[in-house]
Amino acid sequence: MASTVGDLMTTHVVAAFEEAGFKKLAMSLRMNGVSAVPIMDADHRVVGVVSESDLLLRLADPDLEEEPGAQRAPVARNLMSAPAVTITADATPREAAERMRRHRIKRLPVVTEDGRLLGIVSRSDLLRVYFVGDGELRETVERDVLRREFDLTGVTVSVDNGVVTLDGEVPVRSVIPRLVHAVRRVEGVVRVHSRLSYDEDDLVPLSRVR
Repeated sequence: MASTVGDLMTTHVVAAFEEAGFKKLAMSLRMNGVSAVPIMDADHRVVGVVSESDLLLRLADPDLEEEPGAQRAPVARNLMSAPAVTITADATPREAAERMRRHRIKRLPVVTEDGRLLGIVSRSDLLRVYFVGDGELRETVERDVLRREFDLTGVTVSVDNGVVTLDGEVPVRSVIPRLVHAVRRVEGVVRVHSRLSYDEDDLVPLSRVR
């Protein structure tokens, strides 16, 4: 069964509420060895994130002393990056990785459908899906893809450091791209190399289509 973000996330989360002060936030980051914390409202909904960068930007702000209420210590509500980039527990590791890449962040708060904090997932958490031995990966491809999904007997599978190589012959050419795509979806597969041949070419070249 494929892993979800909920399977990989850390549930012991360092978080803070909107009214947390600058000093408390800085100490929380330092004492817990993290670079960012989710910020929650009174209903535990994630409304933003405060990172080390947010705190440093505040310190470097030349207009800080001129802001209304500058005599009071700034709180998380004024420091955080918002809205927070989050993900739900039922998302796939691939979806989480793509969201991190797109937003250039290292971790994602994991939330319920209504935005309440459940946990946090980091890049290192997502990489755990690749901690699968080559032998186990080969058995999974043979069982779940070749036999259950495609009912193929003329294909052999070899795996080296997560790279799957497919050898043998399939009945028709159109099976090959579908098979490669299915193997690529298997959790732990890094890349798929096809050396498959086919008995019959059932694909019509586009140049012949009128």
